[in-house]
Amino acid sequence: MIDVTLDTTEQHDAFCRALTDRGIRSALALLNDRTSFRFTAIYKLVGSVLRAQHAYDRTSEYRTWLMVVPLERSFCQYAVERGEFMTSSVSEDPRLANRPYAGMVEAYYGQLLLRPDGTPYGTFIHFDLESRSIAADEIDFLRETVPLFMKQLA
Repeated sequence: MIDVTLDTTEQHDAFCRALTDRGIRSALALLNDRTSFRFTAIYKLVGSVLRAQHAYDRTSEYRTWLMVVPLERSFCQYAVERGEFMTSSVSEDPRLANRPYAGMVEAYYGQLLLRPDGTPYGTFIHFDLESRSIAADEIDFLRETVPLFMKQLA
Protein backbone atom coordinates (compact mmCIF):
# COMPACT_ATOMS: atom_id res chain seq x y z
CA MET A 1 0.00 0.00 0.00
CA ILE A 2 1.23 3.49 -0.85
CA ASP A 3 0.90 5.95 1.99
CA VAL A 4 -1.26 8.70 0.47
CA THR A 5 0.15 11.20 2.98
CA LEU A 6 3.41 11.06 1.02
CA ASP A 7 3.90 13.67 -1.69
CA THR A 8 3.29 12.66 -5.29
CA THR A 9 6.97 12.04 -6.04
CA GLU A 10 7.30 9.74 -3.02
CA GLN A 11 4.10 7.88 -4.01
CA HIS A 12 5.43 7.48 -7.56
CA ASP A 13 8.75 6.15 -6.21
CA ALA A 14 6.91 3.71 -3.92
CA PHE A 15 4.93 2.42 -6.91
CA CYS A 16 8.13 1.98 -8.95
CA ARG A 17 9.75 0.02 -6.13
CA ALA A 18 6.70 -2.24 -5.79
CA LEU A 19 6.63 -2.91 -9.53
CA THR A 20 10.36 -3.58 -9.74
CA ASP A 21 10.81 -5.51 -6.50
CA ARG A 22 7.55 -7.45 -6.21
CA GLY A 23 6.19 -7.57 -9.76
CA ILE A 24 3.11 -6.66 -11.74
CA ARG A 25 0.47 -8.34 -9.56
CA SER A 26 1.76 -6.55 -6.44
CA ALA A 27 1.73 -3.25 -8.31
CA LEU A 28 -1.86 -3.92 -9.42
CA ALA A 29 -2.85 -4.67 -5.82
CA LEU A 30 -1.22 -1.45 -4.71
CA LEU A 31 -3.12 0.61 -7.30
CA ASN A 32 -6.35 -1.22 -6.45
CA ASP A 33 -5.87 -0.35 -2.79
CA ARG A 34 -5.83 3.35 -3.69
CA THR A 35 -9.44 3.07 -4.98
CA SER A 36 -12.76 1.50 -4.05
CA PHE A 37 -12.81 -0.67 -7.20
CA ARG A 38 -12.97 -4.42 -6.71
CA PHE A 39 -10.90 -5.41 -9.76
CA THR A 40 -7.69 -4.08 -11.29
CA ALA A 41 -6.18 -5.77 -14.33
CA ILE A 42 -4.02 -5.64 -17.40
CA TYR A 43 -5.56 -7.04 -20.55
CA LYS A 44 -3.56 -7.82 -23.69
CA LEU A 45 -5.13 -7.18 -27.08
CA VAL A 46 -4.76 -10.31 -29.22
CA GLY A 47 -6.54 -9.92 -32.54
CA SER A 48 -10.14 -9.08 -31.70
CA VAL A 49 -10.08 -10.27 -28.08
CA LEU A 50 -8.63 -9.07 -24.81
CA ARG A 51 -6.88 -11.63 -22.63
CA ALA A 52 -6.29 -11.04 -18.93
CA GLN A 53 -2.54 -11.09 -18.43
CA HIS A 54 -2.56 -9.97 -14.81
CA ALA A 55 -5.58 -9.46 -12.57
CA TYR A 56 -6.23 -8.53 -9.00
CA ASP A 57 -9.58 -9.18 -7.27
CA ARG A 58 -9.88 -7.50 -3.88
CA THR A 59 -12.10 -10.38 -2.66
CA SER A 60 -9.74 -13.05 -4.04
CA GLU A 61 -12.47 -14.94 -5.86
CA TYR A 62 -11.55 -16.80 -9.04
CA ARG A 63 -13.52 -15.49 -12.01
CA THR A 64 -13.13 -17.28 -15.31
CA TRP A 65 -15.34 -14.71 -17.05
CA LEU A 66 -12.55 -12.21 -16.58
CA MET A 67 -10.04 -14.15 -18.65
CA VAL A 68 -11.05 -13.50 -22.30
CA VAL A 69 -13.35 -10.74 -23.54
CA PRO A 70 -14.21 -9.88 -27.17
CA LEU A 71 -13.00 -6.33 -27.81
CA GLU A 72 -16.32 -5.24 -29.32
CA ARG A 73 -18.15 -6.34 -26.14
CA SER A 74 -15.81 -4.60 -23.73
CA PHE A 75 -15.42 -1.10 -22.38
CA CYS A 76 -11.75 -1.45 -23.30
CA GLN A 77 -12.71 -0.74 -26.92
CA TYR A 78 -13.27 2.88 -25.86
CA ALA A 79 -9.97 3.08 -24.00
CA VAL A 80 -8.22 1.66 -27.08
CA GLU A 81 -9.96 4.20 -29.35
CA ARG A 82 -9.57 7.23 -27.08
CA GLY A 83 -6.53 6.42 -24.94
CA GLU A 84 -8.66 6.49 -21.79
CA PHE A 85 -12.27 5.82 -20.86
CA MET A 86 -14.25 6.09 -17.65
CA THR A 87 -17.78 5.61 -16.43
CA SER A 88 -18.86 5.47 -12.81
CA SER A 89 -22.31 4.06 -13.56
CA VAL A 90 -22.91 2.13 -16.77
CA SER A 91 -26.63 1.84 -16.11
CA GLU A 92 -26.97 5.64 -15.95
CA ASP A 93 -24.44 6.56 -18.66
CA PRO A 94 -26.29 7.65 -21.85
CA ARG A 95 -23.16 6.93 -23.93
CA LEU A 96 -23.61 3.24 -23.11
CA ALA A 97 -27.35 2.79 -23.59
CA ASN A 98 -28.35 -0.44 -25.35
CA ARG A 99 -24.88 -1.95 -25.22
CA PRO A 100 -24.65 -5.76 -25.06
CA TYR A 101 -22.37 -5.71 -22.00
CA ALA A 102 -24.59 -3.46 -19.90
CA GLY A 103 -25.45 -5.18 -16.65
CA MET A 104 -22.16 -7.05 -16.28
CA VAL A 105 -19.81 -4.27 -15.22
CA GLU A 106 -21.17 -1.14 -13.57
CA ALA A 107 -18.03 0.99 -13.17
CA TYR A 108 -14.93 1.18 -15.36
CA TYR A 109 -11.73 3.17 -15.72
CA GLY A 110 -9.38 2.10 -18.52
CA GLN A 111 -6.16 3.38 -20.00
CA LEU A 112 -4.52 2.25 -23.23
CA LEU A 113 -1.11 0.60 -22.86
CA LEU A 114 1.25 1.24 -25.75
CA ARG A 115 4.32 -0.70 -26.81
CA PRO A 116 7.56 1.26 -27.34
CA ASP A 117 6.81 1.37 -31.10
CA GLY A 118 3.44 3.06 -30.40
CA THR A 119 1.21 0.07 -31.19
CA PRO A 120 -1.48 -0.95 -28.70
CA TYR A 121 -0.50 -3.63 -26.19
CA GLY A 122 -3.84 -3.63 -24.37
CA THR A 123 -5.37 -1.88 -21.40
CA PHE A 124 -4.91 -1.22 -17.73
CA ILE A 125 -8.31 -1.18 -16.02
CA HIS A 126 -10.12 -0.72 -12.74
CA PHE A 127 -13.67 -2.11 -12.81
CA ASP A 128 -16.47 -3.11 -10.50
CA LEU A 129 -19.90 -4.71 -10.45
CA GLU A 130 -21.19 -1.70 -8.48
CA SER A 131 -21.06 2.03 -9.19
CA ARG A 132 -17.69 3.53 -8.32
CA SER A 133 -15.92 6.76 -9.03
CA ILE A 134 -12.29 7.71 -9.18
CA ALA A 135 -10.83 11.02 -8.06
CA ALA A 136 -9.20 13.37 -10.58
CA ASP A 137 -5.89 13.31 -8.67
CA GLU A 138 -5.91 9.51 -8.81
CA ILE A 139 -6.43 9.63 -12.57
CA ASP A 140 -3.42 11.97 -12.77
CA PHE A 141 -1.41 9.46 -10.72
CA LEU A 142 -2.48 6.61 -13.03
CA ARG A 143 -1.50 8.62 -16.11
CA GLU A 144 1.99 8.89 -14.63
CA THR A 145 2.40 5.34 -13.38
CA VAL A 146 0.44 3.01 -15.68
CA PRO A 147 2.83 3.40 -18.64
CA LEU A 148 5.59 2.02 -16.39
CA PHE A 149 4.02 -1.44 -16.61
CA MET A 150 5.22 -1.63 -20.19
CA LYS A 151 8.84 -2.04 -19.05
CA GLN A 152 7.86 -5.49 -17.77
CA LEU A 153 5.19 -6.32 -20.37
CA ALA A 154 7.00 -5.43 -23.60
